[in-house]
Amino acid sequence: MNVLLSTKNISKVYNTSAGDVLALDNINLQLEEGLFYAIIGRSGSGKSTLLHILSGLDQPTNGSVFLAGFDVSKFPDEKMAIFRRRYIGFIFQKYNLMNDFDILTNLCLPAKLDSKKINRKFFKQVTDHLELSPLLSKYPAELSGGEQQKVAIARSILMQPKLIFADEPTGNLDKKSAEKVTQLLLQCSEKYGLTVITATHDLCMAQKADRILHLEDGKIVNSEYRGGIL
Repeated sequence: MNVLLSTKNISKVYNTSAGDVLALDNINLQLEEGLFYAIIGRSGSGKSTLLHILSGLDQPTNGSVFLAGFDVSKFPDEKMAIFRRRYIGFIFQKYNLMNDFDILTNLCLPAKLDSKKINRKFFKQVTDHLELSPLLSKYPAELSGGEQQKVAIARSILMQPKLIFADEPTGNLDKKSAEKVTQLLLQCSEKYGLTVITATHDLCMAQKADRILHLEDGKIVNSEYRGGIL
């Protein structure tokens, strides 16, 4: 077992006007390289909070997150931002594309921010695989929701990260587009050896994951592989 991401006793407390809210409660995980993970649970169960902490977008109140051998929960903001660009890809529910730029520019922005050149052979391989090559001169507003999400998937892959986080990636899509995006994420995980972690309400997507993590009230109540519950 090659563990890529692990957590040690992570908790998250939000201070609100109504008092402290415990969003995550002492979570310990070991996530293996190259697998597709789905985090499921009702609204308010802590799915997005867990995803944000695992990806370094937020920090735990207590505990540690280890990624590729680094305790990223202790990184200062600037160092974490650089680390995310180089090791992590993101796919969001609302696509997060830059509307003033064409698709080609959107795809190349992460590399430009990191002063890197994209591998042209790999770029063509990814855009051909996701059927984006005819759309590179178009703008986000000219694309359907499913097409925009494919752009977001391609953008997350092109920096060749170790890990991709997807926050409700099918949440804004119709059933047919959601199924297509789910299949593409699975294919990309297998084709490029990516570890994918998604927080989702989409049970059809979750059922195709290698492992399902069930969250209730900030706790993981069970872990389910395709073969059954652990």
